Amino acid sequence: MSSFKRSAVVAAAAAAAVLPAGAAAAQEPEIPAEGWEYSEQWDFVRDEFTAEAQDETEEALTEHFEEWTFAGSLPMTRLQNYYIDGENETPVQRKFRADFYVDQTGEGLETALYLPGGITDGVQDLTGGAELDMHYLLHCHEGDTECGETALEDGTVVAWTTDTTYVEAAAFFPDGSVATVWWGDMDDDEVDVTVEQVTDLAADLDTEPVWEALKADSES
Repeated sequence: MSSFKRSAVVAAAAAAAVLPAGAAAAQEPEIPAEGWEYSEQWDFVRDEFTAEAQDETEEALTEHFEEWTFAGSLPMTRLQNYYIDGENETPVQRKFRADFYVDQTGEGLETALYLPGGITDGVQDLTGGAELDMHYLLHCHEGDTECGETALEDGTVVAWTTDTTYVEAAAFFPDGSVATVWWGDMDDDEVDVTVEQVTDLAADLDTEPVWEALKADSES
């Protein structure tokens, strides 16, 4: 499995976020910092790009958890996160998502690969009563036992939250894309994975297919 992540480049427009390396040509779509417009192309769609991401995600799961097997409950699908500004449909966050169950433990997990756009890096701290901000993908709640983030040598920032019955992690890559993993016990018991295992998995997920999908959309 490729661990290559595209390096960031500076976008020319002030409202645009970074584009992947080699994709800064004028004909390439800009990445809207405030979020994407609703698109039918990202409304519960499966195609060759989601199939590629499915295969790579399953490969990563096998590499990281050799003693376990995984059953899919939601095949990798193009989806959009609504209401990030309190309004339906626009702006949205764009992602691929696939869900699995662990055959040996019954625990469930959700994996997602995000394009940049409408996303704030890091963890929002809600323990002091702040209003929920859906631009953050991770939120630290009063009942959580650990929340944190750290930078890796390649510039990726990994962040996590947990209350021991679940672990949620995100890898914020230098190109602006994000991979997330939520792993939880269905009976609210302590999960059989560690924070380190879940953050390592998130950091190893390949977001290349979402970039390929975006490029194909712009050419269609």
